[in-house]
Amino acid sequence: MSFTDYEIESKSDFLTGMYLIARIPEGDLDENALLTIQADCPDFILPFNYKSVNGQTEFTYKVGHLSRLQYFYGDVSHSEYIAIWKGLLSPMLECKDWFMNPGSFVLKADYLYYDKNKRSVAYLYIPSVRECSGYDAFNNMAIDIAKNITVSDHILENKVLRFIINDFNPNNFLKMLIEHLEQSEISTRLPQAGYTQTDSGGRISSMPHDLLPHETLPHELPEPDDSEEFDEKAMTNGQICDIDNLSQKRGKDFIGYKIFSGKSKKQKEPKQNGFKNTIPNHIAVSAEKIEAAPGGATEEVRAVMGTTGFRCIGRANFPQFIEVQISKGEIYTIGRFDANVGKKQSGFEFDAKTKAVSRRHAAIEYDGESYSIIDLSSSAGTFVNDRKLPLNTPHELSAGARVSFGNLGADYVWEIN
Repeated sequence: MSFTDYEIESKSDFLTGMYLIARIPEGDLDENALLTIQADCPDFILPFNYKSVNGQTEFTYKVGHLSRLQYFYGDVSHSEYIAIWKGLLSPMLECKDWFMNPGSFVLKADYLYYDKNKRSVAYLYIPSVRECSGYDAFNNMAIDIAKNITVSDHILENKVLRFIINDFNPNNFLKMLIEHLEQSEISTRLPQAGYTQTDSGGRISSMPHDLLPHETLPHELPEPDDSEEFDEKAMTNGQICDIDNLSQKRGKDFIGYKIFSGKSKKQKEPKQNGFKNTIPNHIAVSAEKIEAAPGGATEEVRAVMGTTGFRCIGRANFPQFIEVQISKGEIYTIGRFDANVGKKQSGFEFDAKTKAVSRRHAAIEYDGESYSIIDLSSSAGTFVNDRKLPLNTPHELSAGARVSFGNLGADYVWEIN
């Protein structure tokens, strides 16, 4: 993947896990940013090491426990939705504290990483005096995230979409998120950890510290040109903004803060609230008897004919087949149903009581020739042929490979048809 003249490559192995490599000419090195980051690396970028190689500076980024944000696309909880957007926008406002340039962030969804425990986002940053990303990259990244990460709070989702498709100030965007959270808490009047008592006017007197804007956010951010009045009524009348066909125009400055423009609206398709961990009715299945290992007993296994996926060879109470039908470049995720969200978040989900499987456990990718499995920093791990996978590191799946999700009997054989 090329950004200006810079190339970024991915590598992985069982010893070091997943890591990225970027190279720039030594003359392009931003020494002020480099030295500041090495002394105190902010949480919103991937940590890296560097060395000089044949007139170039080579940066090696260790992914570690962080997963690609794309693996978490879909419905998320209210608090996670706000945390993700805060994690995406705050670095653009805070980076100057580290002498960093917003244009040196790799602003592409493929290179966004997510800590699902801290609910924080990390960017890939190339300390170069020459920008590797610009307005179009930031625009496309935000549109991609807005289309693929959703929340059941449609009023909040509408507000986010309207901020994106209109010119907006990132600082105002963050304030909107906090105000919406505050209003939601007032309306429900439910005590939440991290909040103080309400004042005499019924307003919450303080917000959770991790959702407040950074204390050093600049106060002199320029207001966007040609800004439109924020229409609160339009956001609460049931209309959902459509950003599939945005008309785009360039801002005067990258992060300068004329970022997006153009708008369109249409009624969004209703979301499905229910799901079942069963084979779809339209797929023909046949029942076969196989000998169970203990005691020679038998169990009925529903095998999908001519379908790629995982066939259960473990405990009988686990789903007997996990179908994986994806096209080139697509991602299929496997996890556990989260009752707090109340909606399906992964392509396939085990029952909520399956504690050995994490809510976001593993992902399957297909490059057109082969399938790979990635453990998403799961608590109990993902095993292939009894070998535990390193975190967030793609491992090619071959037909007949034994895959275990966790360590309590969710054992499967990978079948390719």
